[in-house]
Amino acid sequence: MTASQPARTSRATGASPRNGSSQGTGSRRPAGTRQAAGERAAGVPEAAGPSRASSAGLPHRPGLVLAPQLPARLNALARLIQIASVRSAGGGFGPKLLRDATDLLARAGERLRLSAEHTVVALAGGTGSGKSSLFNRLAGADFSTVGVTRPVTKDAHACVWGIRGSGPLLEWLSVQRRYRYARASALDRGEKSLAGLVLLDLPDHDTVMTRASGLVDRLVGLADLMVWVLDPQKYADAAVHRRFLVPLAGHSDVLAVVLNQSDLLTPAQIEDCVGDLRRLLDAENLHDVQILVTSAATGAGLDELRRLLVDAASARRAASARISADVDSIASRLEPYAGDPAVAAAIPDGGTEELAQAFARAAGVTAVGDALRSARELRAVDYVGWPVAWLAERLTSRDPVRKVRLGQVWAELRSVTAGPSGAQQAEIDNALTELADEIVRPLPEPWSQTTRAAVRSRAQEIPGALGSAMGEALPNENKAVRWWRLVGAWQGLLLGAVIVGLAWMAAIVVFGVFHAGSNVPALFSEVSLLAWVAAMLVALLVLGWLTASACMNQVRAAADRETAQFTEAMRGKIAAVARDLVIVPAEQELAELDRFRDELRVVSGRPV
Repeated sequence: MTASQPARTSRATGASPRNGSSQGTGSRRPAGTRQAAGERAAGVPEAAGPSRASSAGLPHRPGLVLAPQLPARLNALARLIQIASVRSAGGGFGPKLLRDATDLLARAGERLRLSAEHTVVALAGGTGSGKSSLFNRLAGADFSTVGVTRPVTKDAHACVWGIRGSGPLLEWLSVQRRYRYARASALDRGEKSLAGLVLLDLPDHDTVMTRASGLVDRLVGLADLMVWVLDPQKYADAAVHRRFLVPLAGHSDVLAVVLNQSDLLTPAQIEDCVGDLRRLLDAENLHDVQILVTSAATGAGLDELRRLLVDAASARRAASARISADVDSIASRLEPYAGDPAVAAAIPDGGTEELAQAFARAAGVTAVGDALRSARELRAVDYVGWPVAWLAERLTSRDPVRKVRLGQVWAELRSVTAGPSGAQQAEIDNALTELADEIVRPLPEPWSQTTRAAVRSRAQEIPGALGSAMGEALPNENKAVRWWRLVGAWQGLLLGAVIVGLAWMAAIVVFGVFHAGSNVPALFSEVSLLAWVAAMLVALLVLGWLTASACMNQVRAAADRETAQFTEAMRGKIAAVARDLVIVPAEQELAELDRFRDELRVVSGRPV
């Protein structure tokens, strides 16, 4: 009968291949205390499973029972894939690892949407191992053609105990309809214990046909429980171990090995073969994989193999157990990318301050402050300076006139808005490199690369941003304090008095000394007044000089305060530039590493 009836979709949790009790010759590791297979022979699942599952991103059907934390682990794996996918270039996360993780997520979602009432057990092996003979003995009919010297099983065959709801599952497994066989009608009591079992006979793994070989690889990845059938001649075949068994390390709960054709061996030879096979499996980190010894020809060991299948079918945990084991495998491959969780992913202490200081040096904050101080002093001279001193300086100095110097200073100050250039840009690059080196030193790949790239991600914007920050901090070029104007008026009065005094002295000389006129008032002709007028001029000149000196001292003190305020404001703006353009992108990347570690702990089943 072919299994093509309409499907009923639900999902199941997994079982361990170590559940069956051992009778006859065999080898296995202790499996703990569990209910014997014979006690569940009626095929009724346990009343309570691990945890009823419902999680965002996973399908949920009535009766679905999943292994503990599996929904959360799968959702965390989906988030890990998103994090890793954008960091796969340039030596980042391996493309094969990402493909395997994505395939696992898709495969898990598909399997959990399919029948929860069925457990898929695959018999796999090479040519002449007796795999198909075992399949026929377990199925109770010659469904699969048996070959000895050449591969005969070219397509997967399936025998289903309980056909209802298995259709979509068999379609997903790519079992052709003509190779589907059902034990769904008139089941005797012994067959009822296998209710829900989907037993697959896979093509021979050593076939030279590409399609059949690819089907074996696919079904090995899809089966809930894998049973590898080996024969005494080829049980140590390196191709089987390297290609199939070694990648299943960590899957002991959903893997069993059968040494078939025991009728060809003596008891001593059986013991030797089992011991050698046990040694090989232990060397491949498959310590807990159960070894069964059978003979399809005589039926020896088939009861134990059947109990293994009964236990898997009745417990209905194999599907989620297989998915959990696959997730464990992916998690172990992702572990190296997390580095040492004890090493915090963070900006080093003082790193932000040192970067801001380096930017301030590159921008020439100190030089700009000095130039601003000079500009303020030159500007103040217009108001509080002594004009007589201006004339003396102009006559005795080769420096450009004051207004020209003031214009040059402000031109230099305005030029800082273009940002650092040349050697100053190199200093910015050096600062970014030093910071990146400190941050990435304890980080694993690819996070060291991506964090370094994040530090430099906006490097081209830094010079312009520094120039804009400094331009915003510069005060008004024509700024004048109110008291400067009052002092300027006072200095004007003093200068006027000096001019009047000079005119008075000139009149006394002309009219008193040279008698250039007659009837001139004594105030302009009395020679004795010259000394008093001269003393008055000296006093006015000294007073003007003292006023200018005292006011310039105040101007310098105010300029120092203004320069300090400007420097502080400029450093604050530069620190904001450093944080926005360098620190924030780096912190965002480090936060992604922390999130990666947290999600990986969930995927690994460890507490967060």
